[in-house]
Amino acid sequence: MHQLISKKKYLIYLFFFILLTTFNNLNLSKLDIFKIKEIDVYEENTDKNLSIKKNVKKDLMLFKNKNIFFLDNDQIKLQIQKNEWVSKFSIKKEYPSKIIVNLKRAIPIANIVIDEEIFFVGSNFKLIKSNNLNKNLPNIFGLPNMKDLKNFINELELSKMDYRMISDLYYLKSKRWNIKTKDGIFIKLPSHDTIKFLNLANKLQINKDIIVKDTIDLTVQDQIIIN
Repeated sequence: MHQLISKKKYLIYLFFFILLTTFNNLNLSKLDIFKIKEIDVYEENTDKNLSIKKNVKKDLMLFKNKNIFFLDNDQIKLQIQKNEWVSKFSIKKEYPSKIIVNLKRAIPIANIVIDEEIFFVGSNFKLIKSNNLNKNLPNIFGLPNMKDLKNFINELELSKMDYRMISDLYYLKSKRWNIKTKDGIFIKLPSHDTIKFLNLANKLQINKDIIVKDTIDLTVQDQIIIN
């Protein structure tokens, strides 16, 4: 079976070699057989209300009728990356005239308001314009850069803190983070050992022998302040 597949591939390559050498006196870019006629876009876990494949396909139509040999994948990549909903993707050229793109859509993980405009922060850590806040997502206050936000979200995921129970995230100019839970508990975190102190805050909240009214302050060295 493997020999048959290898032979088939060999014959395909031989066909293209002969074709190219036959037309070596022609301008390859003008050969219709190599002009892109189909652009297929597939989306993983498609949500009818948030499907992005139509928009991506529309953006890629500028490559139609371009010569598939002279179209660099980086050009396609840059066009796809303009869509802030795209999280991951792959590009495949199917010769002689077809491009196939597989997409994975980003998931909104937080709300943020910048200059009175509402955005989602996607799981790809891009800003996604929105008309409304998602009440099920935490709100971000302050203006963190995406690197700091990504690091903090990753630390939250590695901790025992339940992200679903967070209502607000506060980013301070000192690059320190505070959290407010849906139970109304305000947690002040130090700027170091984030996972360690997130786990400590979580432990304090679930301890029935400790009464937390509204604040857990972990910013003072060697002290736990609870109000």
